[in-house]
Amino acid sequence: MQETAAHPDDFLLPPPGQNPDGSLKTPPPLYPGLEDFRLLEKMGDGAFSKVYKAYDLRHRRPVAIKVVRKYQLSNSQRASVLKEAAIMRGLSHPNIARLYGFRESDDYYYLMLELLTGGELFHRIVKLTYFSEALARHVILQVAEGIRYLHEEKGVVHRDIKPENILFEPIPIRPSGPNAPAAPYDEDKVDEGIFVDGVGGGGIGRVKIADFGLSKEVWGESTMTPCGTVGYTAPEIVKDERYSMGVDMWALGCVLYTMLCGFPPFYDENVQMLTEKVARGQYSFLSPWWDDISTEAKDLITHLLKVDPRERYTIREFLEHPW
Repeated sequence: MQETAAHPDDFLLPPPGQNPDGSLKTPPPLYPGLEDFRLLEKMGDGAFSKVYKAYDLRHRRPVAIKVVRKYQLSNSQRASVLKEAAIMRGLSHPNIARLYGFRESDDYYYLMLELLTGGELFHRIVKLTYFSEALARHVILQVAEGIRYLHEEKGVVHRDIKPENILFEPIPIRPSGPNAPAAPYDEDKVDEGIFVDGVGGGGIGRVKIADFGLSKEVWGESTMTPCGTVGYTAPEIVKDERYSMGVDMWALGCVLYTMLCGFPPFYDENVQMLTEKVARGQYSFLSPWWDDISTEAKDLITHLLKVDPRERYTIREFLEHPW
């Protein structure tokens, strides 16, 4: 599908330096080397970076720009930023966020990225409480297609698949109506609307994997580098064992579990206890949240959350599962 060039006015943002309520705000800083971009607003903060919604004046399109501060990075962290850009340059798939360009100044690295205005899947899960099976399937199949491309065509393991790193294009929500059934434990659930096959639901259209800061090319190799977020991290990582592409499959199972019930399979405020639960694969399908979820969905999750990576589903087995 041909992209339509956007204009800055299409963002429907308040005038520069002004909040929606008319009050003044601090304008985005002017970064050296970004003279051909108009920074519109800050979207998020990382430990060493900021992400801005911006407009590419040369190509006339909206973008997201990740600005990484060099002076806070060690040599290995600088190498990781360069590796992230190098890996993303070689990726082209409808379910992976695009890297439009990479440049640097004396003090900063800049990654010009595809802008997905729906934001993070994480925030949509929080908003909707949990997803219907149809909506969860719509999302997870797109994530899986992105992972299939990474694993089978590029030899890349992402190593940080989680709802915060899954972005989406928004679509209008079509209300379900006043007679939509609700389970006794979810009276407060926000209506995700009518699901439309091939389009989506719950405000979620196309889904894309983002943030390749921990990704690595493996092509049949295994690695022992610590990475990922503990709640979505595979047992072989927390046990400091060698691991490979199976870590993305474990994370896929965690994301699917979280979408279907609204909370992750492994959780503990104590990081050490959480690590031990992950290492043992200690989770359950808690009642009442899982009472109405299909046996097929539970079976798929069970095959993804296998502690032994040799028993865990590959991406091909996942895509062939009847659910």
